[in-house]
Formats: sequence, C-alpha cells, structure tokens
Amino acid sequence: MRARLLCVALLMSCAGSQRSGGAHWLGARVPVPPTREDLLDRAADGIARGDLVVAGDALTTLADRERKRPDRALDFWSELLALARCEPLPRVPRVSAADPPLVDPWDRLRRLVQIERVRLARNAEPPKEPPTMLTPARAAARTPGRVTWPLEPERWPDETPVPVLVERCPANPPALARNQPEHATDPEIALVSVAASTLPPDHPAAAPLSLEAAVLDLAHARPGRAVTALARLDSAGGAAAPPLDPGERRSAVLAAALAAIDDPSIPVDRVVATGRAALLLDLSPPAQRALALRLADRLTAAQRPNEAVAILGPPPHGEDALGRYIAFRQTEAHARANRRAELLAEAREALHRHGRQEVAADPALSAIMDMALRTLRASPVSPETMEVLEALGPPRERLERAEDFAAAALDGGAPLSAMTTFGWLYENDTEPRRQLKHLARECVAAARGGARAEFARTFHLLAGQEGSDESQKNLKANPKKADDGGLIASLEAEQHRDRRRATLSVDWQQALLVVARDAVTALVDSDDQPDLATLVATLKRHLDAAGRGPVDDELTTLYRAASAHLKSGPRAYAETVGAEHRPILLGNILVGREYAVERPQADLGGALEETGTLVFVPSRGSDPSLLHRWSPGVALASGGAR
Repeated sequence: MRARLLCVALLMSCAGSQRSGGAHWLGARVPVPPTREDLLDRAADGIARGDLVVAGDALTTLADRERKRPDRALDFWSELLALARCEPLPRVPRVSAADPPLVDPWDRLRRLVQIERVRLARNAEPPKEPPTMLTPARAAARTPGRVTWPLEPERWPDETPVPVLVERCPANPPALARNQPEHATDPEIALVSVAASTLPPDHPAAAPLSLEAAVLDLAHARPGRAVTALARLDSAGGAAAPPLDPGERRSAVLAAALAAIDDPSIPVDRVVATGRAALLLDLSPPAQRALALRLADRLTAAQRPNEAVAILGPPPHGEDALGRYIAFRQTEAHARANRRAELLAEAREALHRHGRQEVAADPALSAIMDMALRTLRASPVSPETMEVLEALGPPRERLERAEDFAAAALDGGAPLSAMTTFGWLYENDTEPRRQLKHLARECVAAARGGARAEFARTFHLLAGQEGSDESQKNLKANPKKADDGGLIASLEAEQHRDRRRATLSVDWQQALLVVARDAVTALVDSDDQPDLATLVATLKRHLDAAGRGPVDDELTTLYRAASAHLKSGPRAYAETVGAEHRPILLGNILVGREYAVERPQADLGGALEETGTLVFVPSRGSDPSLLHRWSPGVALASGGAR
C-alpha cells in the first residue's frame, strides 16, 4: 500500500512540473541554456549600455559553446568589444584590390571595426603601467568613475570571472577624436580603400568610408585615387548623405576642391566651381589663404591670371610667411597687368608696418618694395608720389625711402624722376653732409636726363662757382665770401669762421668726384656738348684754384677724359692732338632683376580632417540589418565581480 502511494505521488509531481513548463529531476530545477540569439543580444545590449562585463561574459559563453565552429556574428561582436575597451589592433590586415570582396554582412561590419581599431592605434597612448589585478573595492577607490572591468582572455567552465582594471582607455576615447590623415600608413590606406570599393552604394557606411579613403589619399598626395573615392561618395549620396555629420560634410566639400585642384585631368571650370564652394566654408584664415593660393596656382598654370588675382582677393593677406607671399604674388600680377593703383594698395598694406631692415631681410617684402618703387618712378614725381613713399613704411624713415626711390630711378633709366626727388631731399634734409650727397646726385641725374640748366646750376652750386660773373662782382665788396668756398663750404665755415680754409672740405671734394665720374659717362653717351663743356670748365677752375686736394688726381683724370670728348675748342685740341683714339669711358650695365621669393608650404592646418567613427552596428545581436552609427561612450560603465 505504501509503495502504491509513493508511485502516485511521484507521478503527480512530474505532471505538475510539466504543466509549469520547467524540467525537474528528483525535485531540483534544471536551468535551460540560453540560445545563441539570446547570448548575442545580451552582448549587444551590454556594449550599448557600456556594461562590458556582461557583454564579455555572453561572448565568452558562446565561444566556449561553439569552439572550433565559425561564427561571423561572434567575430564581429568580439571585435567591437575590443574596440569598446580601446584596444588598438596590433597589426594592420594585409589586403589588396585582387582579394575577393567581402559579401557576408557580418564580415563587412567587422572590417569597419578593424579599420577603427587601426585608427585608434595611431592616437592611442601606451599604458602608463600594465593592467593590475585588483579587487572591485580597491579598483573603484583608486579611479572612481573611470574603471572598466573586462574579463580575462581565457575562462574555465567552473571559474568565477575576475575583474581586471584596465587604465588604457581614457575618459575621451581616441576613437571619438578626428585623427590627422598624414599619419596613416600605406597598409591602412589600402585597407580603407579596398573596403570602400567593395561596399554597395546603399550601405550606410559607404559614404563615410569613401570620404575617409579620399581624405587619406589627399593627405598622401594621391589626387587621382581621391577623385575615384569621391566618385563613390557621390554615388552614395555625396556630401548630403544622411550618415555624414556637419564636420564630415565640410570635409567632403573641401576634399572635392583639393582633389580637383591637384588632378590635372579635371577641367578648369570644374576646379573653379569646387574651389569657390570650398572657400565658402567656415575655415580658419590660414586655411582659407592656403586653399586660395592652391586654387590660384592652378588658374595661373591654366593661363587665367585675372581669375587667380580675383581668387586671392584684395589685401590684407596676413602677416605670416604665406600672407606675405600672397601679397608678393598679387603685387607681381598687378605689375604685369599695369594696374598701378592696385599694386600700390598691396604694397602699402604689406609694408607700412615694417622698417627698412625688416624689408631688406624678407625676400617677399623686398620684392614688393622694389615693384612699388619701379611703379612710382614710371611717372613724373609729384607731391602725391612723396606721400605714397611715406605710406610704404614708418614715417620716421620717409627720407631713407625717398633716397632709395631716387637711387633706383637713377639706376633704372628715370633720371628726371631721380633729379626731382634728390632736389626734394636736398630741401627737406637737415643734415649738411647728407644735403651735399643729395645735391651731388641731383647733378648726376640732371646730366643723365639732359637737363642742361639744372645740371649747370647744381654743378656750379656744388663747386662753389654758382653765378661766376656775379661772384666776381661780390668778391670786391665781400672778400670773405670768396674764402668761404661757395654754398657747401659756407655751411662748414659756420664752425670755422676764425680760420682761413686753404682747401675745400674732403666731403665736398668727394661729392665733386662722384658727380664728375657719374656725369661724364652720361654726357659722352648722349653727346651733350654744352653740358660736357660746362663740366670741363668747372673742373678746370677747381683744379686751378683749389690747390692740392685728396682726390685731385682722380679729378684730373676725369677732367682730361672729358676734355678729350669735346668736339671743338682749344681744350679739345690740346687733349686730342696727335691721338688716334679718345679714352674709353665705362658706363653701368643694368641687369633685369629676378625676385628670389620662395613659395612657402600652403598647409591647410588640419582643416581636412578624417571622418568620425566608421563603425555601424545592428539593433539586434543576431540580425545584421537595421544598422545605426555607433560611437563608444565617453565614460564606460564599470561592472562588478561575479
């Protein structure tokens, strides 16, 4: 009877257990193992929430169950878990265009994660110390809020997971940062390019991946390949593709402009269109100038200089090396096109802050100053000319700039401009020694310009023989004036009135030598007999009356050479009688100047950035559809021990 009752109780217990949906054995509940889909969903949810312990536990369980069995979904989520832990890929996968394309959707998603881990390796800092085994309490106390708890790589079935503190992942993971594309290696570029070429245009990652390939190719001077990548971007929706964020859309427009500029096969009209679109972007001033200069270079090479000038625009262009070079380029272009006002505007803006020493030390500024002076001397000198000269630098250096201008005009074939400017300097300079120098060079300029009256006046004034007939009349009334030696000597006589001067000053004689040496060549070349006769007569009176001076030997040589080129008169006969040839006078040889201005590197200064994260994840762990763009959390949540 008891045995019968026991059997009935056991049967009723089994029936009740079956009705409740559980499986029991001798009263103990047997757990049902989670399915593959459940584990993948648990891993996906853990990564999304930042609970990497839960995700790692689920993936480890699935890996133990499917040992030696391929599972592409498991491979993808394991790769994504490593990225969430900020673990760079130790080696870049070797790929080539000849490899078969990735067809499986999980393989495509995994390749995107691999690319992101490779990018992470470029910015990842090495850990300050190796991972340390700590208890959860000690780890939380050590770095509160910044502790992640990934599992050990290997786990035994009966082992309890032990948390490991990893200090490699910073609060702002490098995967979120936009890297510098020039640091990418060739294997990485190949990895990105091949992946971009195999994705269908309707794939959500096609647009950002094609943009990434174009940016890397441009950073490594491969515009042709960048154009191909941008063509794939256009087929995927272009710069307005939904997956792209505003920064990536800006990079797409800029990349299109740079690729068109650098690829000679692109028509110039398309280059101009893409370049102008990029110039409308919110770029930094240095990047704006660098882009404009590259576009202007392309237009100049295409024989469209006016459009190049319009692209570079009016001043100011900046005070850095690139800005000064653009000012030089604009000034040079205006000079070739004979745009006088625009040239002077560029020169005024580029030079007005810089002194003569700064201008002389900078090739670009020196070239701009030279072109401005050449432009001014091409027209008659006027008060406006002197005001423009003052605007080309600090006002305190106005006289020095005017002297440079007059010297350039004298050497550059504009003697009348030089004569007028030296006369202005003679009247406005207060230093007697410099006045003497200005007067001498005014006399030389008058000789070269054929201004006979001005030459006679300045040379007589310089030699102390101005108005010789009137001087003879005044000599009887005021003998002391004759002893003063004329205008220049009278300036020095203010300090030596009590001592009779036996000879004229050394400075004065040096100035007389400069005039005689420089003027005689010009007078002989132009066959200016009246002024040549004036020069000879003035030198004769000086050599007869002045006595033995420090430069009388040189003056005598010039006097005899000039006399030999007179065509009539007793002085001419005395120097040429019995001679077969007249003495040869060597003049100056003017050589056209070339500006040695080096083009600085037109660096965009990081304006062309890489895309954001390239990782796309499915909404469910076992379904590779319904993708959305993923980015790791700024602060990864910490898990606990089990």
